[in-house]
Amino acid sequence: METTKKPYAIFDYSEFPLVHIKLTDTEITDQNFQDYVDEVGKIYEKGRYAILLDATDTKYVGAKHRIMQGNALKLNKNNVAQFSIGMAIIAPSVLQRMLLEAVFIIKPYPSEVKVCKTKEEATEWINELLENENIEIEK
Repeated sequence: METTKKPYAIFDYSEFPLVHIKLTDTEITDQNFQDYVDEVGKIYEKGRYAILLDATDTKYVGAKHRIMQGNALKLNKNNVAQFSIGMAIIAPSVLQRMLLEAVFIIKPYPSEVKVCKTKEEATEWINELLENENIEIEK
């Protein structure tokens, strides 16, 4: 059986401090998910940032990987609180949005977060956060 080399997440820093993260439709493995968690955990090293996370194409994230993500966030909580301006998550599915919002009610994210239905809604919200920080994104 052939294994895919496609990553779980594609990171785009071209508009930093806005970081675009596109979750792919590839099968989640321990390795590609750990690569994603590790990369997210290092963003703060570049300075203050905001994340626009597109979860449109992602597959279901099982409990094992949600725990990995939760543990990584726990380790990086202070860095996220200090360096993250906020995170907008694009989740077109009603179920996806409900699950994400429930997670953030149970375990609040260390900075501002908004779950959005469309890319336009997410972009507008994250741009407002950046404007409030007096940061303009070069296009």
